Amino acid sequence: MRRSHAPDARLRRFALLVAALAVTVAACLPMVADGAPSKRELQQKIAAAQQRERALHGSVQAESGKIAGFQGSIDDLTARQHAVETTLAVERRQLETTQRQLREERVRLTTLKAKLATDMKQLAAQLVAQYKAPPDDIVTVVVDAKGFSGLIERMDDMKRLRTHNVAVTSDVLDARRAVAAETARLTDLEQRRQRIANASLVQRDQVARLRIAVVSEQMTFVRVRSRDAAKLHALQSTRSDLQGTLRKIQAREAAARAAPTSGSLGAPPPPPAGGGGTFSAHGGDTGFFQAAGTNYSVGSTPELAARLDQLGKALGLHLIGISGYRTPQHSVEVGGFANDPHTRGQASDTPGIEGVSEATLEQYGMTRPFGGAAEADHIQLLGSI
Repeated sequence: MRRSHAPDARLRRFALLVAALAVTVAACLPMVADGAPSKRELQQKIAAAQQRERALHGSVQAESGKIAGFQGSIDDLTARQHAVETTLAVERRQLETTQRQLREERVRLTTLKAKLATDMKQLAAQLVAQYKAPPDDIVTVVVDAKGFSGLIERMDDMKRLRTHNVAVTSDVLDARRAVAAETARLTDLEQRRQRIANASLVQRDQVARLRIAVVSEQMTFVRVRSRDAAKLHALQSTRSDLQGTLRKIQAREAAARAAPTSGSLGAPPPPPAGGGGTFSAHGGDTGFFQAAGTNYSVGSTPELAARLDQLGKALGLHLIGISGYRTPQHSVEVGGFANDPHTRGQASDTPGIEGVSEATLEQYGMTRPFGGAAEADHIQLLGSI
C-alpha cells in the first residue's frame, strides 16, 4: 500500500515545489507585473523627496524669521499709535474745554454789551433831561436851600449822581474790554489747540497706514509660509507612502528569499510546538513582539502570536502586536465594533507584516481576511473566519 501510494506522494511534492517557485517568482518580480516603480526607483524618489523636504523646511524657517522680524516693527508701530491716540484724546479734551470757556465768555460779552447799551441809554436820557432842565447853579441852590444842612444834602446828592454815572460807565467799559481780551485769548487758544489736534490726527493716521502696510507685508510672508508648509506636508505624506511601498517590496523580497527554505521541498512549516501554540516574550530583532498593554492570552491569540513569531524569525521580520484581544467597549472606542474578531480572541493587528504575501501566510496557517491597505496588518488563523 505504501509502494502504490509513493508516486502520488512524489507528484504532490513536485506540485508543491512548482507552486512555491511560482510564489517566489511572483514575489521577486511584483513591480514588473503591474508596471509599478521598482525598488531602486522608489529609493531615488524617496531621496529626492527628502532633499525637497529639507529645502522647504529651510524656506519655512526663513519665512518664520522674517515674520518674527515684522512682528517687532508692528509692535513698535502699535505702541506709537497708542501713544499718539492718547495724546490726541488729551488734546481733544483740552480743545473741548477751551471751546466751552469761549462760548461762556461770548455769552458774557453779549450780556455786558446789552448792559452797556442800557446804561448808555440812561446816561443819554439824563443828559437830555439836563439839557431841557439845566441843573440849578450854586446861587439857586444856596437860595433854595432850607438851612445849611439842606444845602449840604442837596450838594451831596448832585455829587453822588455824577459819581454813580461815571462809575457805571467806567465799569461797563472796563468789563467790555476785559471780556473782549479774554475772548481774543480763548479764540487764539482754540485755534492753536485745533492745530495741535489736527496734527495729532494726521500723525495717528500716518502711523496707522504704516502699520497696515507692515502687516500687509507680513501677511505676504505668512501666506508664502502657509503654502510652503502645505507643500511640505503633502511631500511628507507622499514620501511616507513611498516608504510604505518600499517596505512592502522589501518584505516580499525577504519572504521570497525565505520561501524555498521553509519546510522540506516547499512544504508548509510544522505548527508551533505545544499543540494549540503558546508564545513567550523574547529578545532579539526578529520575530513577534507584544506591545505593552495588549492581551494575547484569550482565545486563539496565543497560537496566533506563536505562528507570527515563527514567521518573523524565518523571514527576518520585526513584527509588533499592537492589538490582540479587546473588550467590546474598547473595540468600539478604537474604531472596531462590539463583535469583531478581536473581541473573540481571534485576531492580531501586527505592523511589519503588510508586505508578506497571502500564500506565505497560509504556509504558516494564517490569513489576511480583509482587503485594503488599512487592514493589511490584520491577521487571523486559517479557519477562524
